[in-house]
Amino acid sequence: MDIFVANGTHFSAPSKIARYHTSEREAQITATDMVNQLRADLDAKSLPPVDTSSWQLGLVGAQCRHLAALGIEIADIEHDDLAETAGFDVWIEKAELQGISVLALTDRELSTVLAVLCDHQRRQCGSNPGDIASKPGRHEPLNPDEIDDLCMRINSAGHLPLEANIVVTLDGGLVQSVVADRRITLRVVDYDVEGANPDGLVMAPQDNSDPLPASVSCWAVEGACIDPEWIARLDAASRSDDRATTQMAAE
Repeated sequence: MDIFVANGTHFSAPSKIARYHTSEREAQITATDMVNQLRADLDAKSLPPVDTSSWQLGLVGAQCRHLAALGIEIADIEHDDLAETAGFDVWIEKAELQGISVLALTDRELSTVLAVLCDHQRRQCGSNPGDIASKPGRHEPLNPDEIDDLCMRINSAGHLPLEANIVVTLDGGLVQSVVADRRITLRVVDYDVEGANPDGLVMAPQDNSDPLPASVSCWAVEGACIDPEWIARLDAASRSDDRATTQMAAE
């Protein structure tokens, strides 16, 4: 299971801030909040808040503004040295955790569990449990069916699989469907943009080079798309074909 850590440093504080999340989206929301706090502390009027799709650009803009205020020439600074020179930064790291038990919860599930606990101790809890369950307002509280699923997981004696099983079906080079054995969100990045509408393209980040234009589609696998039995049959068929191929090669 991957844990996404939103890290941040502030020009007025020496310590690092770290927030832990089970989804990249939640980490991006936290990173955006950190960037917007920095922008507000620098100049709330000329540095308005940014959204989650542009928090990195918002961070660079804040760093450049801070350096300009200090009289430092930005053109003389390498991009990789921008954060260190400005004295603050925001970034997201991904850490892999092994051996996660059934009590490993998503952010939405954990928020609902906290709401139930606060409701149970309502005489000592001054917050509204509904506000806690939505954390607050970032997502919808779990519905009754999702709460049933959560109870089954908590009451079960096993462990969650370390790996999610995902099947992507293609036809004509295009993704036709996605099947998984649990709820997931899958992003498909296509760099074949010839003939594509420029308005629908994004600059996809690269590990060791500049961003490239790409078409990005998002597949949220829920309900009917969760079919672990079909995936098991597909795996069995693949193993059967592998054994047949090995036997033919031996003959």
